[in-house]
Amino acid sequence: MEPNKTTAPGILRAWDYDLEPKELLARARRLIEDCRALCDNIGALEGDQITFNNVLGELAEVERLFMNEKLYLKRAMYVSMNKELRDASSEASRMLDEFEVECGMRLDIFEKLQALEKMDTSSLSAEMKRFLEKLIRLRKRDGLHLSPEVQKQVKDLKNEINELSLKFTKAMNEENTILEFTEEELKGLPEEFVKNLDTAESGKRRVTLKYPHVVPIMKMAVNAETRRRVNFAFENRCVEENTPLLEKAISLKHKKAKLLDYETHADFITEILMARNSGNVRCFLTELAQKLQPLWQKEKELLLQYKKEECESQGIPFDGKLNAWDVSYYKNLVEERVYKVDQEKLRAFFPLDVVTKGLLGIYEMLLGLKFDKVENVKLWHPEAELFKVTDVASQELLGYFLMDLFPREGKYSHFCNIPMQPGCQTADGSRQLAVVGVLCNFPKPTADKPALLTHNEVTTFFHEFGHTMHHICSRANLVEFGGTRVERDFLECPSQMLENWCWDLEALRLMSSHYSTGEPIPEDLAEKLMASRLANVAQFNLRQVSLALFDLELHSRPEADTRKVFREIQESLLGYPPQEGTNFAASFGHLMGGYDAQYYGYMVFGG
Repeated sequence: MEPNKTTAPGILRAWDYDLEPKELLARARRLIEDCRALCDNIGALEGDQITFNNVLGELAEVERLFMNEKLYLKRAMYVSMNKELRDASSEASRMLDEFEVECGMRLDIFEKLQALEKMDTSSLSAEMKRFLEKLIRLRKRDGLHLSPEVQKQVKDLKNEINELSLKFTKAMNEENTILEFTEEELKGLPEEFVKNLDTAESGKRRVTLKYPHVVPIMKMAVNAETRRRVNFAFENRCVEENTPLLEKAISLKHKKAKLLDYETHADFITEILMARNSGNVRCFLTELAQKLQPLWQKEKELLLQYKKEECESQGIPFDGKLNAWDVSYYKNLVEERVYKVDQEKLRAFFPLDVVTKGLLGIYEMLLGLKFDKVENVKLWHPEAELFKVTDVASQELLGYFLMDLFPREGKYSHFCNIPMQPGCQTADGSRQLAVVGVLCNFPKPTADKPALLTHNEVTTFFHEFGHTMHHICSRANLVEFGGTRVERDFLECPSQMLENWCWDLEALRLMSSHYSTGEPIPEDLAEKLMASRLANVAQFNLRQVSLALFDLELHSRPEADTRKVFREIQESLLGYPPQEGTNFAASFGHLMGGYDAQYYGYMVFGG
């Protein structure tokens, strides 16, 4: 079942994606057939054949073999340059998700697990005991203890929800809207930024909805109409395709929860998390929002004061309110005027290669690791790079990570960490290495300058790499518990904790060097940056709370008008509505990417 073609020692797949779409689909079908046969063998066990090794051990091995190939087949959808291969990857994902539902809802295997539950488990390791408990619990949460009619309905609903999620993600990855602006309309942006935008046939500059274009425009474009247009397009990404997909998924999740005797999907989800129920989550978020309100009112007064001054200087009417397209611009002015932090000046000290070297050095020092770039290896894109990870004390090879740091058409458009090969123990007791991908969308280098990062982008990079280390340093024996496969409301904790190094003077100096002079960030500038951590802190956290409450509210209803609910919550907490005619939910990937009723996890440790 394991292909022979590999990328480096210990990596079981060739991550160049040098295969035809039909071959990728054939491999998906073959994987399903092979794993179904293995599950058939487990399901056919009888009497004395039903042992921990024959059932739990084999299920663990089936999961390892399945995930090894599944992750390879699915990741093409995120990174491949070939649209036909991305489409095939999306279809393979649908097939594999459907098989996972089938496998997880097999009554014959559930019966074997129930038989094991009645046996003496004292010989099992703590991890294997938890594996048995979790497998039984998951199957009960799929209704295998209920009637065959309910089981079929749950199975059909799960498959339909998975398919909706895939379509949602695919639309996001393929989004390629272009806006056009005159150079006058882009006033306030650095000359270098404008110069490096592509020129349209009309002579205007072409702006995409990728983060390296959107973020600077929203922060620095003096022309409010320019910001409004970009905000409208950005908040409306995939709105026609994804709004109905999301709203149907919400309805189906609620229907499934009711079949399983839960009041809401949010209650179903949170039951097995640290929060235990949706009421606790709502209470936590509501109390946090109340505590943030007094500070937000002060922050808002200052933002409005700056807007009034700006309007007067431009000779335009002041409407007395914050609009959605005003917030980032005036927040940036707060950083500049109150904290004396010039983000453009700061970017000059964060060239990507220096940040990367410093980041890797800090993680090496913190965790006792050594990272070495693997040269002369063919990957899915020339810009992607492969590194091996070695434990310094034992010299043990722990795993690999790949970095793919710049935006391109068809690539996943946000920032994320993607497992590509689970770290775990194999059936023969040997260790399978973890392989992880770090996908980012940083500004590309230009003819005159290297890729320069904002401090916020440095922090995001540090965050995603924290997830990478969580995977590689994990010593779980089973795929089920490896890396970030922890309770979702704990998952973000390690990365959010590690982000704090981005606000430490010593760490900042390790990750900085002026791109032209080579000097590290001056101490006075670093001190101002660290002080600016308090800038707009209430707005940032209230925005996160509003997203978490939005997520919770959607999954506490039988159906939802996502545009209306989002507007109500944002206006209630922040006092300014989203732009009329937009629907941010259509591009809020967390809702359809496994964070449903769980976005609050970002606030548990980072709020």
